[in-house]
Amino acid sequence: MKNFIYTAFLFLFVAGCKPGIPSDIIQPDKMALVLHDIHIVDAYITTIPNIDTSRTMAAAYYSGIYKRYEIDSALYGKSMAYYSQHPKVLDGIYDKVTKGLTKQKNVLVKADSLVQAKAAKIVKAKFKADSVKRADSLKKVTAPQRAKFKADSLKKVIAVKKADSIKKVDSTKKAKAVLRKAARKKRADSIKARELLKKTINKK
Repeated sequence: MKNFIYTAFLFLFVAGCKPGIPSDIIQPDKMALVLHDIHIVDAYITTIPNIDTSRTMAAAYYSGIYKRYEIDSALYGKSMAYYSQHPKVLDGIYDKVTKGLTKQKNVLVKADSLVQAKAAKIVKAKFKADSVKRADSLKKVTAPQRAKFKADSLKKVIAVKKADSIKKVDSTKKAKAVLRKAARKKRADSIKARELLKKTINKK
């Protein structure tokens, strides 16, 4: 009986002393938060076309993450090396990272949809307001204004027709003058021809 109790106590002692995550390693919950922020930075950096600029910005962002979680690059590197040797623990950490990123993505997508819907609503309201203004402007045109507009239009039409008529008259006058000139020349030529004919007969 004593041996059984001793054995059970020893088993519990050994199980209680089973090593967990070392204290000099970033703990899993905190590591999930660090990796969440780092993946967001990595995704943003890939959108920067200039390599030198992206490296500079990445270093600045990483430094900010380390400061936020009170760690440094050496501790982060050491922790990643440790978790790489313990894939099951790393899988658990990345499950939390994935859930966090998915949740944040859904929030951003919803926010974008709300912004787009609001912008569309503003554009629609503006278009409606402009249409109402145009309709009001047309309604404000009084009967005298409409009559004046009609009279002005008629004046323009009459002026154009008058100008065309004058042009036609001028063309007709010129044509008649040319015809009269041609007729006079023809008569003069006929008279000369008769006189020449008379002279020729008289000589004979």
